[in-house]
Amino acid sequence: MTIDKIKSNKILITLCDEDMRDFSLDYDTLSLYDSHSRKILMRILQIACFKTDIEIKDKRMIVEALPTVDGCMLLLTVEDKKRKKYRLQNGKKCSCYDVGNSKNFLDVIQLLYKQNVCCNKNSAYEKDGVYYLIFDYPAIPKRFKRILHEYGVRCGDNIFAANLRENAQEICRSNAIAVIGKCL
Repeated sequence: MTIDKIKSNKILITLCDEDMRDFSLDYDTLSLYDSHSRKILMRILQIACFKTDIEIKDKRMIVEALPTVDGCMLLLTVEDKKRKKYRLQNGKKCSCYDVGNSKNFLDVIQLLYKQNVCCNKNSAYEKDGVYYLIFDYPAIPKRFKRILHEYGVRCGDNIFAANLRENAQEICRSNAIAVIGKCL
Protein backbone atom coordinates (compact mmCIF):
# COMPACT_ATOMS: atom_id res chain seq x y z
CA MET A 1 0.00 0.00 0.00
CA THR A 2 1.40 3.36 -1.00
CA ILE A 3 0.04 6.67 0.27
CA ASP A 4 0.76 9.92 -1.60
CA LYS A 5 -0.40 13.39 -0.61
CA ILE A 6 -1.39 15.09 -3.88
CA LYS A 7 -2.69 18.39 -2.46
CA SER A 8 -3.42 19.76 0.97
CA ASN A 9 -6.82 18.03 0.86
CA LYS A 10 -6.23 15.08 -1.53
CA ILE A 11 -4.62 11.70 -0.92
CA LEU A 12 -3.93 8.95 -3.46
CA ILE A 13 -3.84 5.44 -1.96
CA THR A 14 -2.60 2.61 -4.18
CA LEU A 15 -3.51 -0.94 -3.20
CA CYS A 16 -1.83 -3.85 -5.01
CA ASP A 17 -3.36 -7.33 -5.37
CA GLU A 18 -1.60 -8.49 -2.22
CA ASP A 19 -3.04 -5.56 -0.22
CA MET A 20 -6.49 -6.31 -1.60
CA ARG A 21 -6.20 -9.96 -0.48
CA ASP A 22 -4.82 -8.95 2.95
CA PHE A 23 -7.79 -6.63 3.50
CA SER A 24 -10.24 -9.15 1.96
CA LEU A 25 -11.34 -6.57 -0.60
CA ASP A 26 -12.47 -7.09 -4.18
CA TYR A 27 -12.81 -4.09 -6.50
CA ASP A 28 -16.05 -5.40 -8.01
CA THR A 29 -17.77 -5.57 -4.60
CA LEU A 30 -16.10 -2.47 -3.11
CA SER A 31 -18.90 -0.28 -1.74
CA LEU A 32 -19.62 1.90 1.26
CA TYR A 33 -22.99 0.15 1.47
CA ASP A 34 -21.23 -3.14 2.29
CA SER A 35 -20.39 -3.17 6.02
CA HIS A 36 -17.13 -5.13 5.59
CA SER A 37 -15.87 -2.86 2.77
CA ARG A 38 -16.90 0.27 4.67
CA LYS A 39 -15.07 -0.86 7.82
CA ILE A 40 -11.86 -1.68 5.92
CA LEU A 41 -12.00 1.48 3.80
CA MET A 42 -12.53 3.69 6.84
CA ARG A 43 -9.52 2.08 8.53
CA ILE A 44 -7.35 2.59 5.41
CA LEU A 45 -8.51 6.21 5.16
CA GLN A 46 -7.72 6.86 8.82
CA ILE A 47 -4.20 5.45 8.38
CA ALA A 48 -3.66 7.55 5.22
CA CYS A 49 -4.87 10.74 6.88
CA PHE A 50 -2.69 10.10 9.92
CA LYS A 51 0.42 9.56 7.75
CA THR A 52 -0.24 12.69 5.67
CA ASP A 53 -1.37 14.94 8.55
CA ILE A 54 -4.78 15.62 6.99
CA GLU A 55 -7.52 16.19 9.56
CA ILE A 56 -10.78 14.36 8.81
CA LYS A 57 -12.75 15.10 11.97
CA ASP A 58 -15.88 17.14 11.18
CA LYS A 59 -15.01 17.07 7.48
CA ARG A 60 -16.75 15.68 4.44
CA MET A 61 -14.85 12.94 2.62
CA ILE A 62 -15.23 12.00 -1.03
CA VAL A 63 -13.74 8.61 -1.96
CA GLU A 64 -13.24 7.54 -5.57
CA ALA A 65 -12.05 4.02 -6.43
CA LEU A 66 -10.28 3.34 -9.72
CA PRO A 67 -9.24 -0.13 -10.92
CA THR A 68 -5.62 -0.78 -11.93
CA VAL A 69 -3.94 -3.77 -13.55
CA ASP A 70 -2.73 -5.09 -10.20
CA GLY A 71 -5.24 -3.76 -7.64
CA CYS A 72 -6.94 -0.40 -7.28
CA MET A 73 -6.37 3.24 -6.42
CA LEU A 74 -8.38 5.25 -3.93
CA LEU A 75 -8.56 9.01 -4.30
CA LEU A 76 -9.63 10.74 -1.09
CA THR A 77 -10.74 14.38 -1.08
CA VAL A 78 -11.41 16.07 2.27
CA GLU A 79 -13.64 19.17 2.33
CA ASP A 80 -15.17 21.38 4.99
CA LYS A 81 -18.74 20.56 5.98
CA LYS A 82 -19.69 24.22 6.11
CA ARG A 83 -22.71 24.96 4.01
CA LYS A 84 -23.08 28.17 2.13
CA LYS A 85 -25.61 30.52 3.65
CA TYR A 86 -27.68 32.78 1.50
CA ARG A 87 -29.35 35.92 2.64
CA LEU A 88 -32.21 37.54 0.81
CA GLN A 89 -31.71 41.21 0.02
CA ASN A 90 -35.30 42.11 0.71
CA GLY A 91 -36.26 40.87 4.18
CA LYS A 92 -39.93 41.82 3.81
CA LYS A 93 -42.57 39.13 3.94
CA CYS A 94 -44.37 38.19 0.78
CA SER A 95 -46.81 35.56 -0.47
CA CYS A 96 -46.65 33.69 -3.73
CA TYR A 97 -49.59 32.01 -5.47
CA ASP A 98 -49.59 29.46 -8.29
CA VAL A 99 -52.70 30.19 -10.39
CA GLY A 100 -52.07 27.57 -13.05
CA ASN A 101 -52.70 28.19 -16.74
CA SER A 102 -53.25 31.47 -18.61
CA LYS A 103 -57.06 31.25 -18.43
CA ASN A 104 -57.02 30.97 -14.64
CA PHE A 105 -54.39 33.70 -14.46
CA LEU A 106 -56.53 36.16 -16.44
CA ASP A 107 -59.70 35.20 -14.52
CA VAL A 108 -57.96 35.80 -11.19
CA ILE A 109 -56.56 39.15 -12.35
CA GLN A 110 -60.00 40.23 -13.57
CA LEU A 111 -61.75 39.25 -10.31
CA LEU A 112 -59.07 40.87 -8.14
CA TYR A 113 -59.20 44.04 -10.22
CA LYS A 114 -63.00 44.21 -9.84
CA GLN A 115 -62.64 43.93 -6.03
CA ASN A 116 -61.03 47.37 -6.17
CA VAL A 117 -58.89 46.75 -3.11
CA CYS A 118 -55.75 48.88 -3.06
CA CYS A 119 -52.92 46.39 -3.35
CA ASN A 120 -50.10 47.99 -5.31
CA LYS A 121 -47.15 45.81 -4.42
CA ASN A 122 -47.82 42.76 -6.56
CA SER A 123 -46.09 41.22 -9.56
CA ALA A 124 -46.79 38.50 -12.11
CA TYR A 125 -44.47 35.82 -13.51
CA GLU A 126 -44.66 32.80 -15.81
CA LYS A 127 -42.44 29.73 -15.60
CA ASP A 128 -42.89 26.51 -17.59
CA GLY A 129 -46.47 27.39 -18.54
CA VAL A 130 -47.50 28.08 -14.92
CA TYR A 131 -48.49 31.61 -13.86
CA TYR A 132 -47.64 33.12 -10.47
CA LEU A 133 -48.72 36.17 -8.52
CA ILE A 134 -46.43 37.57 -5.83
CA PHE A 135 -47.77 39.93 -3.16
CA ASP A 136 -45.13 41.90 -1.26
CA TYR A 137 -47.24 42.17 1.89
CA PRO A 138 -47.09 40.20 5.13
CA ALA A 139 -50.89 39.80 4.95
CA ILE A 140 -53.35 39.80 2.07
CA PRO A 141 -56.99 40.97 2.38
CA LYS A 142 -59.43 38.10 2.97
CA ARG A 143 -61.40 38.91 -0.18
CA PHE A 144 -58.19 38.43 -2.19
CA LYS A 145 -57.33 35.19 -0.40
CA ARG A 146 -60.73 33.66 -1.20
CA ILE A 147 -60.31 34.34 -4.90
CA LEU A 148 -56.68 33.22 -4.94
CA HIS A 149 -57.49 29.95 -3.16
CA GLU A 150 -60.41 29.32 -5.51
CA TYR A 151 -58.22 29.52 -8.62
CA GLY A 152 -54.83 28.47 -7.28
CA VAL A 153 -52.70 27.54 -4.30
CA ARG A 154 -50.22 29.36 -2.13
CA CYS A 155 -46.89 27.98 -3.18
CA GLY A 156 -44.29 29.76 -1.11
CA ASP A 157 -42.92 32.81 0.54
CA ASN A 158 -39.72 34.90 0.28
CA ILE A 159 -37.37 32.18 -0.96
CA PHE A 160 -39.78 30.83 -3.57
CA ALA A 161 -40.57 34.39 -4.71
CA ALA A 162 -36.85 35.22 -4.98
CA ASN A 163 -36.36 32.10 -7.11
CA LEU A 164 -39.24 33.13 -9.39
CA ARG A 165 -37.95 36.69 -9.73
CA GLU A 166 -34.58 35.32 -10.76
CA ASN A 167 -35.59 32.42 -13.03
CA ALA A 168 -39.12 33.02 -14.31
CA GLN A 169 -40.37 35.20 -17.17
CA GLU A 170 -41.55 38.53 -15.79
CA ILE A 171 -45.01 39.58 -16.97
CA CYS A 172 -45.43 42.67 -14.83
CA ARG A 173 -42.98 43.84 -12.15
CA SER A 174 -45.22 46.13 -10.15
CA ASN A 175 -48.94 46.65 -9.68
CA ALA A 176 -49.71 43.69 -11.95
CA ILE A 177 -53.38 43.47 -10.97
CA ALA A 178 -54.11 47.10 -11.93
CA VAL A 179 -51.95 47.13 -15.07
CA ILE A 180 -53.28 43.85 -16.50
CA GLY A 181 -56.80 44.27 -15.07
CA LYS A 182 -57.31 47.56 -16.95
CA CYS A 183 -56.86 45.72 -20.23
CA LEU A 184 -59.42 43.00 -19.51
